[in-house]
Amino acid sequence: MSARSTTLAIVALGAAVALAGDACHVASGTTRYLWDGVPTIWRSAIWFPPLVAAGVLALALTGRAFDGRFPPRRARTRADVLPAAAAVLALYALTAVVHDQSDTVSVVLIGAGAGVIWGVWDPSPGAALGGAIAAIAGPLAEILIVAVGAAEYAPGSDDLAGVAPWLPCLYFAAGAVAFRLWNVLRS
Repeated sequence: MSARSTTLAIVALGAAVALAGDACHVASGTTRYLWDGVPTIWRSAIWFPPLVAAGVLALALTGRAFDGRFPPRRARTRADVLPAAAAVLALYALTAVVHDQSDTVSVVLIGAGAGVIWGVWDPSPGAALGGAIAAIAGPLAEILIVAVGAAEYAPGSDDLAGVAPWLPCLYFAAGAVAFRLWNVLRS
């Protein structure tokens, strides 16, 4: 794949997972968008999927830059990308189901799922680094989104500075996969 095709594939994949997962959050009442007059696409504010897609691309490019320093433990092919993305999407949808559970239950369940995704996709320090970056940057971005009044999490799902406590786990899983996407898709 060319660099342009790889970029487009990563952006499309990130936007699609964000759009479908966020639709689950809005449908379940886990999140709600607050700005009036902002166009929506399938229940998401129009700015949300491109924001997530940009983050996925940034992590994929970071993974490309650090590949020699943090090589993968498991060789992956393009055929592995859709099942990995589907696993992240399933975890995303599961967060919509557990949003009204106790923090202990939801964090343990989503954290365990994130660990399985990392372990099956690529249990390497590099993928863990990508996951850690996402586990910090993603929730911080969403905390900012909540702070400016663009969205809110449901009561009981907002105990981490206004966002859900399981959010770092979900972002870890997505980041671990995203970190390897460039080199897998480009091959």
